[in-house]
Amino acid sequence: MAAGLFVVLAGEALAAPQCPAEVETQQQLTAAIPGWRDLRSKTPHRVSQVTFYDGQPSEQVSLAPDATRKVRDREVSTWQFASSSERRIWIECGYAGTSISLAQELPAGTKSCSVTYNPKVRLSGLPRIEQLECK
Repeated sequence: MAAGLFVVLAGEALAAPQCPAEVETQQQLTAAIPGWRDLRSKTPHRVSQVTFYDGQPSEQVSLAPDATRKVRDREVSTWQFASSSERRIWIECGYAGTSISLAQELPAGTKSCSVTYNPKVRLSGLPRIEQLECK
């Protein structure tokens, strides 16, 4: 079983979701391609993006970060969530090299989440995620 993305809980103890660091998938062609043979890699897919949604991800109301700042050689993006909203906030974890993603509702009372990226290390063209902190 793959380890989760490093998560820090701040303030009150919340059962904050953790993006699994890797997922294994089983993909296949929907139809054979004449003259070609399909090959499958056994390489696991690493988490490459985190998206927050106002409501279920299927509603496609993704949230932009409220702030992004540089901390040493890292970038930290922070999302603030209104406690008065009746809609729930969801997190989606996307993975490099696959269309598979995982989604989970954030615990009630979650006020903010911050994601720390390393812009010097890229994964599928995106800066590598190093930390997820929700409070």
